[in-house]
Amino acid sequence: MDSLSLFIIAVSVVLALAFKWYLYQRIRNWIDQDLIKGLADGDTELLQRLQQADQALRARGTKRQHRHRHLEALAAGQKTDTPVQG
Repeated sequence: MDSLSLFIIAVSVVLALAFKWYLYQRIRNWIDQDLIKGLADGDTELLQRLQQADQALRARGTKRQHRHRHLEALAAGQKTDTPVQG
């Protein structure tokens, strides 16, 4: 194999990995938004509160699993004053 072939293979692998990461992130975001919409169940006010809570939790660096639990508790109307670990 010459150097051009190796370069093409290396670039292809890097681009494939980047595309896989991009799709993975997009799918995770779609899943998160679907969870929020499902929890809101057509209530636009609750939908906005859940989206704001999700953005705030993301900004704090809260792990995804803890964000989901917090959003579920918020949607159920439970008091969530306890700090979320992340």
